[in-house]
Amino acid sequence: MKEFELKVRVKQISMERLLAGYRTLGAAAEACGLCPNYGTVWSCPPGVPEAERYLKPFSGCFLIGVQVSYPEQLRKETASAKEVQAVRDRTYERIKKQLFLTLLELEKQVPGGVCLGAGRCILCSRCERKEGKPCRFPKLRRYSVTAFGLDFARMAEEQLDMKLLWSLEGLPEYDVAVAALCYQ
Repeated sequence: MKEFELKVRVKQISMERLLAGYRTLGAAAEACGLCPNYGTVWSCPPGVPEAERYLKPFSGCFLIGVQVSYPEQLRKETASAKEVQAVRDRTYERIKKQLFLTLLELEKQVPGGVCLGAGRCILCSRCERKEGKPCRFPKLRRYSVTAFGLDFARMAEEQLDMKLLWSLEGLPEYDVAVAALCYQ
């Protein structure tokens, strides 16, 4: 059985439109505060640069959405939280890491380009921030899209035609990751 299918969408958007249309300070800060990784990963709040200051040098970005769809049979067979996490580790998390590594390579092709990751940094299996130590790879660390208060759910739906699904039990029909490659 095929474990997943991929759909990738890319959309170019000006930085002005991105910040004006998708920056939601209160809601994003609240969502980040509820995350189990809050304060434990260097790419996420608290302590990330202020969005306007960090993103000001860029004129726009390419939003990249990746949808990882799971077959119905797999969703039926994946019941426990442990099983769901195992499937996501093999699929969604692996795809997010590949997306991030690809964006790091694309940065080299775009003078002054910087990517924003889909969620927390995944370069290390355990972030040094948990131990109060500095980042092991500060030159490779990139901040997450949501770290800057960008409403990635609304961006995904409005810009990439990818609606986020949430599942309280079991594996959802699909997961969506949204990253960006910013350019000057």
